[in-house]
Amino acid sequence: LAQVHSWRSTLKLFVAFPLPSPPRSMSGSIRKFNALVAVVLASLQASQAAQISGRITIPSKFAADLPAGLGLASAKVVVDGGAISTLPTSDGYFVVNDISNGPHLLQVVHPRLIFDPVRVEAEESKNKAKISAYMADMEHGRGRKMKYPLGLAPSGMFQYMEKREDFNILSIFMSPMTLMMLFMMGMMFVMPKLQPMLEEEKRQRLEAEQQGKGGGGSEPIAQGRS
Repeated sequence: LAQVHSWRSTLKLFVAFPLPSPPRSMSGSIRKFNALVAVVLASLQASQAAQISGRITIPSKFAADLPAGLGLASAKVVVDGGAISTLPTSDGYFVVNDISNGPHLLQVVHPRLIFDPVRVEAEESKNKAKISAYMADMEHGRGRKMKYPLGLAPSGMFQYMEKREDFNILSIFMSPMTLMMLFMMGMMFVMPKLQPMLEEEKRQRLEAEQQGKGGGGSEPIAQGRS
């Protein structure tokens, strides 16, 4: 790798500071040589740039809730906040070119679906670009390691409006008005049955009081006769 960098520097200096104009007989050879140098420099620069590839899929549980026309055609892949972007194909495949060495943040932008961000690290290994992918962790940088090429799927959906709750019959009985009505209806059925019991208890209490009063009046008379 160091040797490649030294050759690149030498070739750049040669192009920046060309030799004096040669004789006409050698001008054709010099032009061919300059063209060869330009091709070599282009290939060296291309060897440094990596690419990120993968596929976006939308599971059926999310696709069923999407409006018409908001499928893969509405998705966009952006790197480093939009410095580089690309659109997926109709099958969801995408390729992002001109990725320099180092860490990058890849995101899938969609108007309705939520995709987790991905941390992509590009490095040169044996004159070849090597890509490693991790779940993006805003605190620690690297999260769970991901397979490459990337397989991306949404993790949720944006809720722009409050979702209407499904009808639940138990919610009717949880209403305070319903509970009050049920209590009143229960009292209507229970009170007629309690009324005789209350009257019987009251009658027994009155009889006991009367017997107590009668017994208390006869005892002094008996003592006086004795």
